[in-house]
Amino acid sequence: MYALADSPKLGGLYRSDDAGESWTRVNNEERIWGRGDDFAGVTVDPADPNTVYVANTSTYRSSDGGRSFTAIKGAPGGDDYHTVWIDPGNPRTILLGSDQGATISVNGGATWSSWYNQPTAQFFHVATDDTFPYRVYGAQQESGSAGTLSRGNDGQITFREWHPVGAEEYGYIAPDPLNADIVYGGKVEKFDWRTGQTQEVSPVIVRGARYRFDRTAPVVFSHVDPHRLYVGANVIFETRDGAHSWHEISPDLTRPHPGIPPSFALFGAMEKLEHRGVVYTIATSYTSADTIWAGTNDGLIWRTADGGKHWVDVTPPAITPWSKISLIDVSHRDPREAYASVTRLYLDDLHPYVYRTRDAGKTWRLIVEGLPTAPAGTRIRSVEVIVRVGPERRG
Repeated sequence: MYALADSPKLGGLYRSDDAGESWTRVNNEERIWGRGDDFAGVTVDPADPNTVYVANTSTYRSSDGGRSFTAIKGAPGGDDYHTVWIDPGNPRTILLGSDQGATISVNGGATWSSWYNQPTAQFFHVATDDTFPYRVYGAQQESGSAGTLSRGNDGQITFREWHPVGAEEYGYIAPDPLNADIVYGGKVEKFDWRTGQTQEVSPVIVRGARYRFDRTAPVVFSHVDPHRLYVGANVIFETRDGAHSWHEISPDLTRPHPGIPPSFALFGAMEKLEHRGVVYTIATSYTSADTIWAGTNDGLIWRTADGGKHWVDVTPPAITPWSKISLIDVSHRDPREAYASVTRLYLDDLHPYVYRTRDAGKTWRLIVEGLPTAPAGTRIRSVEVIVRVGPERRG
């Protein structure tokens, strides 16, 4: 048996030759066990117990029981491999699961198939513009941003219709409602289809001491005033001139002292935990340009009805710190109606939570009857609950 451990002092590959009764650390190279929370895949050749594969930013192979490893695919600098599968009947057939897709070798890793022959990607958010044919946008893990036409000229949508649009590998894409050739995304980049150029237009130095940005920072336009573009950090920024200038329209909307959740007790001195609260979702009204809703990844919901001059905390009492407001969406007709989806993975709670208000956040109702809950013991790396409001019919 083999096991990978991610630990500052005891990290490495461990081997047991007595079915787990005792273990020996056979390799402590950080390149194979580092980022264990993100990878940590170890697989043994079914025909040879001394041939071991490790999935990380490269895929590594050992032929001496884990004492030494050689990279057989990947980095430096590029890919993220999470899973190695070996055919029990023919160990020369190896399948890798990566952020970009799946790739297969039938000759023991000497050559690999392409992942460009499969329509697989991990998209975080999707957006469309109003052109014809309309464009569909998204940002995908490890493969940059993408924009594609909804209809190709050759009877199908081919790879020729796809193009990167400037933003980084994850997050929001926001096409300009006033000019379909301009696209915003990331934290923040501005892309022009006519020139193919990308311009950095972030409101601040992203890693400045005063501001915190999540990698999926919300970037959204007002549904009423197409000149207004918003981006969320621990505050909300607004621009009305195409990102030439930005203004803060909120204070820090995150919890100043979120505390330590009981589920973190095993991790030691958590009082030193870095404050990481950010605005995780922004929803703009369909009826009032000055009404904005915001949700944080540390469990707060806010609403302003005057364009950000005053903010009201409208968090449902049942939402505790370390809950993530995954997404807020609002009614297309009633400015007082909103829906909020909440994720409580940090609290070891895999139940779905969706709340509805019809009085501008004064009261909320939990509306989850019929939604399934992950069974006890389920191994889930991450979970996000998403809610969207239908534009035509209330409810």
